[in-house]
Amino acid sequence: MFETLKTFTDGITSFDLKIPIGFKVTFIIIFIVALTVGGYFLHDYFELEYMRSALSWFIFIAILNLTIILVIYLYYNTKSDKYIGPPGPRGKKGKLGKSGKYVSCSYCKNNIYLQKVRQAKKTCTLSVNTTDFKTVDRISAYFDDIIEKGNINYDSFVNSILLGKTLKDTTQESIVTKFRALMTCNSITIALVKIINQYTTRASEENYGTFRSSVGTKVGYTPIGDSVYGGVEDNLELNSFVVDGNKMYPSSYDKIVSFHSYNEKTGDSDIYSIWRAVGQSVTEPGFQDKPQTFQYTALGDICRYGFNPPKLEDLATIREDCLDEIASTDLDLMFIYVGNLNFTDDSNIIDYTKSDTYLIENTIANNIEVFSVWRTPMNTFITNCNSTNDLVNGTVYYNIYNNYNNALNEYGNVSDASKTSISNLLQSIPIPKILIAAILCKYYETELRQEIVYYFNRFQRSIPEFATMNSRTVAKSSLGDLMNKIKDTQKAYDKFNAKLSKQASISLRNKKNKIGSTYDATKEKRLPATLLKVYNSVNTKLLTISVQIENADTFLDIVNLLFENGLEAKVAVDSDGIAQGGILINDIQETVLRICKMMTPPLFLHILLKMNVLVHLQLIKIEKVQLNSLL
Repeated sequence: MFETLKTFTDGITSFDLKIPIGFKVTFIIIFIVALTVGGYFLHDYFELEYMRSALSWFIFIAILNLTIILVIYLYYNTKSDKYIGPPGPRGKKGKLGKSGKYVSCSYCKNNIYLQKVRQAKKTCTLSVNTTDFKTVDRISAYFDDIIEKGNINYDSFVNSILLGKTLKDTTQESIVTKFRALMTCNSITIALVKIINQYTTRASEENYGTFRSSVGTKVGYTPIGDSVYGGVEDNLELNSFVVDGNKMYPSSYDKIVSFHSYNEKTGDSDIYSIWRAVGQSVTEPGFQDKPQTFQYTALGDICRYGFNPPKLEDLATIREDCLDEIASTDLDLMFIYVGNLNFTDDSNIIDYTKSDTYLIENTIANNIEVFSVWRTPMNTFITNCNSTNDLVNGTVYYNIYNNYNNALNEYGNVSDASKTSISNLLQSIPIPKILIAAILCKYYETELRQEIVYYFNRFQRSIPEFATMNSRTVAKSSLGDLMNKIKDTQKAYDKFNAKLSKQASISLRNKKNKIGSTYDATKEKRLPATLLKVYNSVNTKLLTISVQIENADTFLDIVNLLFENGLEAKVAVDSDGIAQGGILINDIQETVLRICKMMTPPLFLHILLKMNVLVHLQLIKIEKVQLNSLL
C-alpha cells in the first residue's frame, strides 16, 4: 500500500517545469516590493522599540536585495540572455555493455550475410587521352597562349566569327579557324566536362576513373555490384562487399550506356557497357499465409566489356523490404565521362519554311555520350546517363534535378535549399574566357540566325532581291551572309530613293504650260519595318556579346546568359509547355542543360542494406554498426 502511495506521489511530483528567468526575477521583485510596502503600512503595530528596530532592518535588507536583483538582471540582459554558465568537468566514462544477441530479420526467412572483399580486378580505366580530348586540349592551349599575350579583341573576334568580316592577316584567319573548331557542341561538351571534373569530382588530369569487380570471393557469396574509383584514387584500396543468404540473381539486365574507352596499351578505342540489373518479383506466403509479392533489386550497376550483358550470377539482388533508401547527399560524384561524340550540328540545314514560326526545335543532343558515376555508401556505383534523361515542361531548376523527390518541396516544386545548392555548385566552377566566348558565339549564332532566316523567307516573295535565293540556299547561308544581304539591299534602296527624289522636280511650274513633275512616294523601295526591326535588334545584340564575355566568369554566369531568366527560365518540350510560357531551346542550350543534369544523381532508388538484417560480417557479430565503419 505504502509502495503504491509512494509511486503515486513520485509520479505527480516528478515533473520538470521550465520557468523563464525573466519571470522569476519579476516575481521576486514584486514579492519584495509587496513586503516593503506592507511593512510600511503596518509600522503602527510595531510600537515597541525592539520591533521598530527589526522593521528598519527588514526594510533595509529588502531594498538591498531589490537593488542587487535589478543590477544582476540588467547585467545578464546585456549579455544576450546567456544565463548558462560554463560546463563543468566531464565525469568518468561508463563501462562497456554486454554483447547483444543475434537478431534475425523479421521480414525474411533467411538472414543476409555480408562479407568484405579487398581483392578486385580492373574492368576498365577511362583515360582522357582520346583523339577528341587531345584536339580540344590543343586548341585550348593555343588560345591560352594568345590570351596571355593579350592579343584577342573580342569585338573584332566576334564580328569575324559571326558576321564573316574580312580579316587583316593570316594569323587572324588561323585564330578564326581554330575557334570554329572549338565552337561546336562536341568540343564545348568535352571542354566543359573537363573543367567540371577538375573542380567537383575525383577525376584526375590523366584519367576519369576505374571500374573494378570483386574476385576471390567465398563460395556461395555473390557481389552486390562493381566498385568505382576516381582518377585520384588509383592507389586507394576500398572494401567491396559480397552477400549470401536471402538473395536472388537478376532476371535480366538493362543497358544504361555503351561508351568508348581509350586503351593505352594498344592505342585502340575499346567499347564497354554499363548495365543495371532487373530484379525478380517473387510471390511468397505472408501474414496468415496470404500470398504476397516481393520485389528484389540490386544495390548498384556493373560495367562489362563489349555489348553482351553480364552473367546472371555476377550480381546479387536483395528483397526491397530489406533495404533502405539513402539521401542523395550520401552519394559521391566520382567523375563525369564524355567519350566519342556522335552529335552532328544540323542547325544550318533546317528548312524553316515548313513551319509558321521560327521557334523550331533544333536537333536533340541525346547522342552526346555523357554520363556521371556516383559511389554509394556500400561502395557500389550508380549511373546517371544523358540518354536516359528526358527534358520536361518546367524550369531549368526542375529539369536539372531530374524530378528527384528529395529536391522537391511539398508542392512538387524545387525547394529553396535545392535551388541554393545547385546555384552554389555552378557558381563554384570557373570557366575560361575562350570557352565562354565559344559558348556565347554558338548560342547567338544559332538564335539570331534562326530569327533572320524566318523573316528572310517570310518576305522572300515581296522583295525581289530576296527572290534570287531559294529556301535551301537561305537555310545553308551563314548569319553574316544573310545580314550582309539585308544591308546591301537597304543600301540599294536608299540609293534608288535618293535618285528618285533628285529626279523629281520640286521647282516652280514652267511659265508656258504651267506643268511640273512632283515626287511620287509610291515608287519608293523600302524593306518591311518588321524585317528592319529584327535586323537592328540583331546588330544590337551582337554589340553586347563582347561585354558579356568579359563579365562572365562561372558556369552559373553562362546558364544565366543562355536562359533569359536564368535557372528560373521555363523550358518547353511541346505545345503545352509553350502555352505555359516555356521556350523551345536550341542545341547549345540543351547541351549545357544536359551537362548540368549530370551533376545531380540519377532518378533512381538509392538503396543500402538495413543494419538489422545483417548477421555476419566476416563471421563477426554486428551490433549497431554504422555504415561508415564498414567502409
